[in-house]
Amino acid sequence: MKRQKVINVTYRKDSQTFPKWMKYEVTLLDEDGTQTTIPAYGKDLQDALSRVVHDKVVDEVHNKVVKVPWWGWAMAWFGYLVGLVYIVRHTEDHWYFGGGLLLPMIIITLLNRWSIEQNKDKIRKR
Repeated sequence: MKRQKVINVTYRKDSQTFPKWMKYEVTLLDEDGTQTTIPAYGKDLQDALSRVVHDKVVDEVHNKVVKVPWWGWAMAWFGYLVGLVYIVRHTEDHWYFGGGLLLPMIIITLLNRWSIEQNKDKIRKR
């Protein structure tokens, strides 16, 4: 993640849509000296700045995940299954296979629910 500094925050107005929320304009200074002004919403200034940081981290992770081609994800999944079958064949315990199939599904479901909860305000705006 490229480093940025907050050099100015300006209070703009209270939100009409969400009571007790405020809109700020945050000016960021990049490493190369360019300045970027972005809107930030929050219940207070600290909340608004934490949302800016959260959005930057989410964008960075999204950009890295999108770069992986579809066949890379398919190879990872089939590699996982091959490893799971190898473990089951050498331990003669078939509970590993069922648990090994359920575990990724549970993890993905929990991450999906957590992500929806974290980005609830962005989902409403769509």
